[in-house]
Amino acid sequence: MKNEKSFQINSLIDRHNCARVFKFGSIVSYKWIGTHFMNDILQKPKMSIRKLKAKVSKRFNLIASVGQCRNARKYAFQQIEGTLIEHYAKTWSYGEELKRKNPGSTVKMEVDVMPDGETYFSKFYVCLKGLKDGWMEGCRRVIGVDGCFLKVICRGQLLATIGRDANNHIYPIAWDVVAVENKESWKWFLDLLIDDIGMGVGHGLTIISDKHKGLVEAVKERVLAAEYRQCARHICANFQKRFKGKMFKKLFWRAAGSTVDRICDAYENGVFESFNSVIEAARKKPLITMLEEIRIYVMERLCIYKAKGQSWDLSICPSIRLKLNKHKETQRFWQGYVVDLNTRQCGCRAWQLAGYPCVHGYAAISSLNRDPEEYVSEWFTTSMYASCYRYNIRPLNCSAMWPEVDYTKPLPPKKTRLHGRPTMKRKRDQVERETKGTRHTVSKKGMIMRCTICRERGHNRSTCPQRPNGVPSTSGSNKKKPKKQGKVDLEAELEVEHVVMFESESDVETNVPEVDVPEPDVEAEVDVPEVYGVPEVEVDVPLDQDNLVGEIQDDIQVDANIEDEIQANIEVEHEIEVQDNVEQEIQHNAENQVRKSTRKTSERITKIQLRKNIRRKEGSSTDHPLEI
Repeated sequence: MKNEKSFQINSLIDRHNCARVFKFGSIVSYKWIGTHFMNDILQKPKMSIRKLKAKVSKRFNLIASVGQCRNARKYAFQQIEGTLIEHYAKTWSYGEELKRKNPGSTVKMEVDVMPDGETYFSKFYVCLKGLKDGWMEGCRRVIGVDGCFLKVICRGQLLATIGRDANNHIYPIAWDVVAVENKESWKWFLDLLIDDIGMGVGHGLTIISDKHKGLVEAVKERVLAAEYRQCARHICANFQKRFKGKMFKKLFWRAAGSTVDRICDAYENGVFESFNSVIEAARKKPLITMLEEIRIYVMERLCIYKAKGQSWDLSICPSIRLKLNKHKETQRFWQGYVVDLNTRQCGCRAWQLAGYPCVHGYAAISSLNRDPEEYVSEWFTTSMYASCYRYNIRPLNCSAMWPEVDYTKPLPPKKTRLHGRPTMKRKRDQVERETKGTRHTVSKKGMIMRCTICRERGHNRSTCPQRPNGVPSTSGSNKKKPKKQGKVDLEAELEVEHVVMFESESDVETNVPEVDVPEPDVEAEVDVPEVYGVPEVEVDVPLDQDNLVGEIQDDIQVDANIEDEIQANIEVEHEIEVQDNVEQEIQHNAENQVRKSTRKTSERITKIQLRKNIRRKEGSSTDHPLEI
């Protein structure tokens, strides 16, 4: 109805005879599917396309394609989280909201202004007040720095700094979203980070990272006095490419753990890998959504770990106590090392490195009936853990209540698409594949081959000089297919055979007993005619051998006559065989005609006999009907 919000039925046909249709064409679009299944996608963001297709088929009894379901899920995410341009346009307002709700936090943003006047997003740095205060009061001066790629919607990379709390767990400090990971972006990130944590030029600070060239150069320029450690796991992966074997691996990790002068036995950047696995789902979402999920994760983590620390009735943290319990079980196997309890040092240097007694120190403390927990560094006490998590992070308002900023709204960074299909999973190293138990092959590069024929080193049986002609080669590339012999090659071989036969026969005929014959004064040339396709051959024969040449020609003529007779006999036999076949066919046809005439005659006789019987019965009794 036009004037009111209702409708009226003008005509209704409640009986249908049409066929059932499951494909509705343009009526069912991806926008229609995304709108109806927006709540389902919101509750289960990781729902697969196949499951979404099954839900559409079950609820509406129709068939939707995989492409429609894929576009429907993408459309639902866009409606829920907003478009990518809107997210980057809200970065200035988001930064102001962070600083307004969490005073003292550091939020920096940098953009790139192009010559045409367009403004593009470049960098966005976040370090909240509660995190940097907690790290400065309760964490050791050891941090892990690394970066990871952003996937699916948001492009660029996420740089982060992760510390270690008193329980030896990860402690996020700051993170930064950059368009490109290079030396300039790392210098910008380290300048802001060092100012926030108050480490100056890096005195007493230990930085652990991978071997990214831009990061290595940035650390050398910005943090000169810091101890820079490269991740031992990455170095071990490169080390095992040249030196394989478990013995080399054990020696490498012993050498990696020999560093002193820092109360941290960490020589690999596993804390960042743990943080990277936590934010894996957030890295696939738009910029503001990703930053909010990271902030919410850190905010909840501070509250959870604060409550957990308050429930501990211990003097040291649980993870350190577990390590001391392991030393308690193995202290009877200790070797002779000098232990100084006053300075808390051991000859193996593990106590100075880790910050808690090693197995030798534990044995010395137990022999004096003292408590080993009293000799643990203060960095691992529950009081230090409580001071680390006593700060909190305040939540933010909805995006509609964020303050407006007069800055130019940036556009998303330009996409630089590489060749091939983009990968979603991280490429595992060879060492990781071996530890996971996946199948791998052993390379023969650098090995000296031994020949199986001559048993000499330096070559194989394919290139062996002593290899017989009948022995096949092991290399598949050297195998060649035999050439097909054509008609011309066969004729050439036949000619060669005839020539050989002719030469052998002439040799036999010429082997005659020697007779004393006077030597002639003159020698004549005799022309031998061409026989069996053999070209003319000039033979120098003495005049007395004319009879021998004539006999040879007579033998050849006789052979030709014999072949002609054989060919004539074959033709006669063929004609006889054809004639016999014709006679057999004629006889077979005659027999068939006789059978047909006999069968027709018998049928006629049978009919005549039946008629006679019928007439005889009709003449005897006409009252009863005839039954045949």
